[in-house]
Amino acid sequence: QLPNPLHPPQYNNRLSTLLTTGLISGVVAALLNLIYMYLYESATSFSIPEVINIGSVTIASLIPGIMSGIYYFMLRRIMTDKNALVTFIGTLAVIALVSLLGPLSNELPDGTVTPPEFSGLTIPMHIIAVSIYSVMLVRSVPRS
Repeated sequence: QLPNPLHPPQYNNRLSTLLTTGLISGVVAALLNLIYMYLYESATSFSIPEVINIGSVTIASLIPGIMSGIYYFMLRRIMTDKNALVTFIGTLAVIALVSLLGPLSNELPDGTVTPPEFSGLTIPMHIIAVSIYSVMLVRSVPRS
């Protein structure tokens, strides 16, 4: 493969690159999650705006995206590219599984009983976000 002159390899490991990619992945995840939320609420007439709303979905998508970029940057500084990739994807998978405990719990954050439709609304959002973070961040850096 010929090197890409617009994205030389020495710049693809920079914090700014991964931070920007993490931010963009958070924005993409937020937009997709908001679209999903709207479609799910339209199809089921289930809405829980006190917990799941535009603000909470946006923040819950943006912050982990940015943190993913920082985490992947740190891993690539201390590990080989292959080990960083495996560790990053593995960590995201574990975090995704742990994050599903919230939607699967019997109680909402405000202490009320979890409605049955809550998991259908939130679980796909968790999967969408993790998928976006992993694909965008892994694709933003070359593998050696």
